[in-house]
Amino acid sequence: MGGGGSTQSANKTSNTNTSGSSAISGDNLGTVLAGVNMGKGASINIKSTDHGAMKSATELGKKALEANAETLNEAFDFGRDALKENSTVAQKAMAENGAVSRGAMDSMQKNSEGSISAVKAMASQSGENARAALAMAENTASRSQIGAAGEMSKVAIAVAVVLGLGVIVMAIKGAK
Repeated sequence: MGGGGSTQSANKTSNTNTSGSSAISGDNLGTVLAGVNMGKGASINIKSTDHGAMKSATELGKKALEANAETLNEAFDFGRDALKENSTVAQKAMAENGAVSRGAMDSMQKNSEGSISAVKAMASQSGENARAALAMAENTASRSQIGAAGEMSKVAIAVAVVLGLGVIVMAIKGAK
């Protein structure tokens, strides 16, 4: 029978299980590594960058502050100019109001002087009319003694009518 030969076999299985994780706490700078398998003597170089975001943010902040400063300066200039214009308008209005008041007072004074003059004229005319009426009455009384009373009554009525018309005319002139 046959003698059999010998058989030999060897199997070697090598498994490397690597599990890596990084917990994020505090400031998150935007870099997370997970599941990285590093051999002995290997290294990982990581460079974190904001791609100019901070520089742009700084510039944007500067521009915003400059724009705010310019806006405030323009607002202050506008306010100052508005106050100056308002002051000028107020001064002109007060000057115009003063002129109107002076004109009104002058008109009132002239009107008062005219009214006083008209009243004086009417009083003077009334005095003259009263003296004329008394003289006429005296003449009438003396004529009645001589018998001309009827005719004198007619004259007295005519004089009274003329006298009344004169007073009315003077009153109308004084009212103007």
